[in-house]
Amino acid sequence: MDNPGVRRRPVQKRSIDRVERILDACARLLDEVGLDALTIVDVARRAEVPSGTIYQFFDGKTGMLRELALRNLELLLVRLRRRVAAEGPLTWPRAAELVLAETVEMRRTVPGYTVVDFADTRPGGPTFLPPGEAQEGGDVLAERLYHFAVDEAGLPPLPDPYRVTRLAIQATAAALQLAFAASPQGDPAMIEQGRRLLRAYFADVSSPG
Repeated sequence: MDNPGVRRRPVQKRSIDRVERILDACARLLDEVGLDALTIVDVARRAEVPSGTIYQFFDGKTGMLRELALRNLELLLVRLRRRVAAEGPLTWPRAAELVLAETVEMRRTVPGYTVVDFADTRPGGPTFLPPGEAQEGGDVLAERLYHFAVDEAGLPPLPDPYRVTRLAIQATAAALQLAFAASPQGDPAMIEQGRRLLRAYFADVSSPG
């Protein structure tokens, strides 16, 4: 997936490892200082590389954050593949529950994920994922999750799929923002409300007629 904020893609293992170290440092600092206070200088210091090294690979803070968001998206898909393989035949409501469960677990355990998963979740905050390609109101996250569900998990197509998936993503984000506002582990009762909301929504949109 394209990241226009990447100046150069590493090829050699040493450079690949260095970029991963930069992203790891970025994620840990996000947990410690937050998005606004994050600086290239601090990331470089934590990653034990010169600041110039970061600019060799990224155009700055935004490019680095976008790459972290893309890495988190790929990690989410890897985790979903494992869950689906262990789950057996799925329905859309159950698939929505699995996505929520994995997202909650990543927020609890993946450094930086509670601060920036795929977007700056504050009002008016930018997304760190590139724009989608679907004309029917899609975005990258909605498109990737929907195609994963249909092409890999074997779920039947949905009517107006990208709008449905985008709305589900936004509803999930709102529920999790409330759930994690007061605790790094999340409020279980609010997470459960989000699960019920998703399950009911997908039961409705996936039902015949």
